[in-house]
Amino acid sequence: MTTGGPGERAVYGAGPVRELLAVRPKAIKAIWVDPARAGRQTSDPVAAIVVSARAAGIKLEDRDRHALDRAAGEGAVHQGVIAWLGPFQYAQLEDLVAAPGPALLVALDGVEDPRNLGAILRSAYLLGAGGVIIPEHRAAAVTSLTSKASAGASELLPVVQVGNLVRALDELREHGLWRVAVHASEKAQRIEEIDGKLSLCLVLGAEGSGIRPLVAKNCDFHAVIDMAAGRDAVGSFNVSVAASLALYEMRRQRAATPDE
Repeated sequence: MTTGGPGERAVYGAGPVRELLAVRPKAIKAIWVDPARAGRQTSDPVAAIVVSARAAGIKLEDRDRHALDRAAGEGAVHQGVIAWLGPFQYAQLEDLVAAPGPALLVALDGVEDPRNLGAILRSAYLLGAGGVIIPEHRAAAVTSLTSKASAGASELLPVVQVGNLVRALDELREHGLWRVAVHASEKAQRIEEIDGKLSLCLVLGAEGSGIRPLVAKNCDFHAVIDMAAGRDAVGSFNVSVAASLALYEMRRQRAATPDE
């Protein structure tokens, strides 16, 4: 079985590959490793990955530094290890609402740049979100480029692809989630005024056009992220930055003690 072909998804770097091995080893088709690191002591993280991959029965292939550089792409820090993955498996909406405790989800309305999607998936994973919902049409899907931009988070965080985002948001409401449109509107509150300890789904819109009116209408709250006074000449936040800021505020509130 060949690896590294067109359309295949790669996760690189010792940390992301190690986490993937621990959580979803069956998703890995093969792992490319730099032989100069593979045979070192297991105190080297790449050598430890080799040991774990052999124990899991995963195919290992030696590749020199130049081959790894080409596969990971310009500027990527692969640390001598790349995991190659099979077709992406989307989760079901029911999976996201089944977890105990207050939910924290992200829904994206037509985000088309796979790098932005990857960056949002990375932030959602790091800041404790339970999953991300994306539309099936006119939106970025989880591809190799998305996986790279997410630094492997796309393989660790449930992603649901839906045919109709408005209907999916209605289903979330039936499960007790409050939908928060993160965009400017006449009724928008500051993001810190939203009760982050509720079960929430943060809804963010496409690059440039933002959230569609029908989607915004179906949200329970609207929220804005304040900018410094007089600094709006360059426009609003990039959608991936806005997602990170909104998720951080929800995490901050959830981490706060009752007295704070």
